[in-house]
Amino acid sequence: MRQNLGFLVLAALALPVFLGAQEPFPRLQVVPWNGHKAAASLTFDGSDTSQLDVAIPELTQRHLHATFFLTANRTTRKDEWRGILPAGNEIGNHSLDDFWAGNSIPPNAESEVVGAKNVLQKEFGINLYSFAYPSIPITPDLEALVAKGHLFARGGDGKTDILTPSREPDWMDIPSRGTGPKVSTRTYGKWVEECFRKGGWLVWRIGGLEGAPPDRQPLSKRAFNQILSALQSKDIWVGTFLEIGSYFRAQKIFEKAATAVDGKDGREKWTWQVPPDFPKGVTLKIRFDKKMKVSGSWLTVYPDDCPGEVDGRSAYTRVRQGKNLLRAGADGVYSIHFDAQELETDLTFIDADESQPESGKTPIQ
Repeated sequence: MRQNLGFLVLAALALPVFLGAQEPFPRLQVVPWNGHKAAASLTFDGSDTSQLDVAIPELTQRHLHATFFLTANRTTRKDEWRGILPAGNEIGNHSLDDFWAGNSIPPNAESEVVGAKNVLQKEFGINLYSFAYPSIPITPDLEALVAKGHLFARGGDGKTDILTPSREPDWMDIPSRGTGPKVSTRTYGKWVEECFRKGGWLVWRIGGLEGAPPDRQPLSKRAFNQILSALQSKDIWVGTFLEIGSYFRAQKIFEKAATAVDGKDGREKWTWQVPPDFPKGVTLKIRFDKKMKVSGSWLTVYPDDCPGEVDGRSAYTRVRQGKNLLRAGADGVYSIHFDAQELETDLTFIDADESQPESGKTPIQ
């Protein structure tokens, strides 16, 4: 006998909730890093032309994407920079001049930050979401200024930690690690291993590459290729600063959604708000816990409406966004649209003596 508990509109990391007959829903979780074990973003600063000559060909050959923080008044070869966008690379803001005397915030800081964004957006015909600080102290006032026009900001020589999925980042000061001729390739390999082991997001900060002047801290072509090979040798999501940052921020919003309980019909509605000017089309991957506890006993949870073999008491889930019924992959993972700002699911329990159709579905892993 099947017992349907109605619909649940979800938008967060849902703890088990009790509806109607005091039955819980399984916990819903965001799958970190778009289904990968870890994440990495390669970011380049200062409009150095060695990035066009060395980095872009290597990235293109490997089908990888990166973020290039351009200094608005020092950017040359603009048609070539424009040409990196169709391949999926990101252009970000690194201020007007990248020269803030005395390592302090200049009186014209607003034009350096906001003015540079306007110049770059007009030049390249795109929306800019990301900022990279010059090498100066990052103060609350500076963060507030950057936050006026950007969703994400990468730090400089300060924080260097790897962000794990459970962390709540300061979106205006994302940690990064800098490369250069004084850092050994063995150290870079250790960074990749640490990123993978911790299951976190490592942001790489690169100035110049082979052929750049010494003050750009040039990274050799050989070392750059070794970094790329090390990243590609593991299940690490290599994406732009904006791409991974958007997924991570959407996850954190999803986990904090407000709820409204309707005790009359046993529904619980979860909704979330998308920040203003957030990138469109962000897709989150979610899944339900494999097991849930009901009346002191554990039961298996299956995706969609095909539970397969039933051992004792089991349940299946269905997920909707708007009028669309979403289907889980073979691994029990659903892809949802963050823009929709709501998610709806129902849960049906199945008794052990009920005949089940052949489905080929496996329990949620």
